[in-house]
Amino acid sequence: MDAKTHSPSAHDRPLPLLAKPAARLAAIEEGRNATSKQRRPRKPASSAAARSTLFWVHSDPQSVSGGTREETLKRIRSHVMSEHNRKKRLENTKRYNNKPWKNLAFQPVESTPSTASSDRSQHSPVDTTSSQSSQDTTPERDGVQFSACVQPKQATKNASVLPARVPMGSVSPPQDRYYPVKAPDPWAYLGQGSKDPFDMMPVALSDRMLRHLQHFLCDLTRAAYPLQRHSKSKLQSHWASLVQTDPAPLHACICCAASNLAVMSGDLPLVDPTKRWSSPLVFDSFQHRGETIRLVNQGLSDPARASSDALIAAVSILITIEIASGNPDHLKIHLAGLRQMVALRENLADVAPDIRFQISWTDIRVSCLTLTKPIFPFVRYARPSQLPNLVPDRNAPTTASRLLSLTQIPGILGDALVEIIYDLLELTLYGEWVKSGTLYSQELLSEETEDYFNTEVLYVEYSLHNDRYTETGALKGDSSIEGCVRLACLLFHNTTIWGFYPQMAVVFPRPIIALRNALESTILSGSYVLCRDLLIWLLFIGACSAPPYFAERSYFVSELASAVSLHGLQSWQELRALLLGFFYVDRCYMIPCRELWDEIQMVQQRR
Repeated sequence: MDAKTHSPSAHDRPLPLLAKPAARLAAIEEGRNATSKQRRPRKPASSAAARSTLFWVHSDPQSVSGGTREETLKRIRSHVMSEHNRKKRLENTKRYNNKPWKNLAFQPVESTPSTASSDRSQHSPVDTTSSQSSQDTTPERDGVQFSACVQPKQATKNASVLPARVPMGSVSPPQDRYYPVKAPDPWAYLGQGSKDPFDMMPVALSDRMLRHLQHFLCDLTRAAYPLQRHSKSKLQSHWASLVQTDPAPLHACICCAASNLAVMSGDLPLVDPTKRWSSPLVFDSFQHRGETIRLVNQGLSDPARASSDALIAAVSILITIEIASGNPDHLKIHLAGLRQMVALRENLADVAPDIRFQISWTDIRVSCLTLTKPIFPFVRYARPSQLPNLVPDRNAPTTASRLLSLTQIPGILGDALVEIIYDLLELTLYGEWVKSGTLYSQELLSEETEDYFNTEVLYVEYSLHNDRYTETGALKGDSSIEGCVRLACLLFHNTTIWGFYPQMAVVFPRPIIALRNALESTILSGSYVLCRDLLIWLLFIGACSAPPYFAERSYFVSELASAVSLHGLQSWQELRALLLGFFYVDRCYMIPCRELWDEIQMVQQRR
């Protein structure tokens, strides 16, 4: 064989890198079998003795080879685990100290640190129920959901510098803590969150905006039609579609709701204009009013949107808001603008029925506030053909009977007012049946009948305001029996149907003041010598409509005491029996009648 065939193979070659001296092997073996030595106590943290024994890994070229040795990796793992265990001990101690039941006789079994650690590894959210101590620097956790803490292994894997080991009993710096990470709100993925989960609104809604919008859609829309049984959901759907398509009616509805709440709380009308920002409701009302005006002016610059239902509805609601603020100058500006916008349509009947109802309601409320003639023509519905004659209840045979008997006397009541009295009588009977829940006929429960009578509510009040003027527009005057009866019917209508008086008397005081002035002149002229019962009813309606702090109420009560004494009434039952011959319902006037009788007795005793 040649030299190639007799050369040693690779298995026969020596391994000098793995070979070690026998003495060194024996020392290593002896070190493994020996018991672990007791660790020396750590020196106090001062100067160089407190410095960490760790070093930069994979950043210094000279330490690259030493950083992957087994003993170096052991030191790293030992440091990380000791930090991890120290933090767990601190967390468990803090949790135990903050337990409210730790001083009780019975204490629930606490989980061991290992169990708690395993539970946290299985569940991603961290337990955030423990309260914070005064020294805790953890961020606020109230009402916030957190995800899992960053694990130490993950931290050492991603970090290039290992944190220094902190002695027991000391507080680690904030940057070395493993803070829980705030999880995103699930509603953040759905539009505007829980307020608008499907992103239907044209603008983002805050909490207060949402509450005001809910008050408008759920409360104010139900009060829009006073005699409704079928129109609740339909009216809510109508306004909900408007606020979703255009931001102008959205801000107008929010402003209307805030103004309504401000009126109910007594913040509106403003007594002191310098305190308009002291109430959040007044602030929201003025803020969204300004935004509505800006959006309406922006929409009026577009000919395609100038006469849209959304802008007309927004301006109509703005007028309602100005009614609550009691500013006649702003009312005239908005009414003129609304009239021009409606004029762009062919006629008022071309507007959607619900928006037309809002326009008529606003126009009539302005007339009640300023005691002027309505500016918009009224679109009256035809009487349903299947509507039967209303059968009166046990009090109905006498309801308005005495008032209607005055129509037989020439020159006392005009033909237009007599027709209004008949319409008001039918509306009062239907309204009391609806509000008492005693409707007997299926025809009276139909949606067509309901729409007809809800429109009649506005038409009767429209006719009462319009009857104060002649065909040429001249004011007839209220200083007559007809004028006093007209004003009393207006107050009765707004009390029994809308419930405005006496609660909203501060907003609509003009009819009360006008009735007082008309009664003063007619009583002095002796107009009620032959009909003192009519005078008693007029004074009774005025006294029940005016709140106690109105000066007009004192006048009504004083004159009523004199009229009752002259008529010879001895009890409140006799007073009630007399009032049943006019417009009177126990639902609204029974309690005021008894209270008013007590006041009359006190006035008579003082005399």
